[in-house]
Amino acid sequence: MENWFNTLSIKELRTWIKNFENSSIFLGNQPSDEDIAKAKEILKKKKNKLKRQLNNETKIWFPNQ
Repeated sequence: MENWFNTLSIKELRTWIKNFENSSIFLGNQPSDEDIAKAKEILKKKKNKLKRQLNNETKIWFPNQ
């Protein structure tokens, strides 16, 4: 399941967690607590990676006066 989580975008992963975290409507195929915890961990890593990438690409520009 971890490999599948890694293929999802941040938005898709966030939606998956939201749908399954507090839901009991999926009686037969409810993911385990470990799956949800792993999804949250991967989401956190993806968000941190994106934040690092954005910070590395950000440059401050001052116009010549």
